[in-house]
Amino acid sequence: MTSFREMRFDDLFKINSLVFDAHTEVYSLTFFVKHFLEFPGLTQIAEAPGPVRRGMGYIFGYLDKHNKEPHGHVASLTVSDEYRRLGLATALMDYFFLISDLKGASFVNLYMRSSNHAAYQLYCSLGYAHCRTMLDYYPDHPEPENAYEMRKYIPRSMEVR
Repeated sequence: MTSFREMRFDDLFKINSLVFDAHTEVYSLTFFVKHFLEFPGLTQIAEAPGPVRRGMGYIFGYLDKHNKEPHGHVASLTVSDEYRRLGLATALMDYFFLISDLKGASFVNLYMRSSNHAAYQLYCSLGYAHCRTMLDYYPDHPEPENAYEMRKYIPRSMEVR
């Protein structure tokens, strides 16, 4: 049975096969360490059953409190090719949405490649909407690629005074 838990520092050395997936943006080790230290509780890893406990997917995010509206931002989400279409990305995104809500966020957002149609369909099915297009966001060679900002607001009850 798949298990989900908060990532630990030593997991960073076990997720290479996931980080170098063609659909995943490659970040430095410094990026991941910074997230562990600055935003505890906003990571999650899905592990396969068995003695090796192989990483099936993960999510890294942070809480941005510097803007007018505090929000959760999904910095990185990936699921290994062999474990896609099992609901892992949905479970990881649902976890991050719930944690962002508990920490007082107004919404959750993420940036995704405009060419990643499967991811776009996934995020739309989870209630995320295309908020804006950021031109030449990904500095690919020879052609940069646009990014879509996807956003899902966290419902809050209105107080009547």
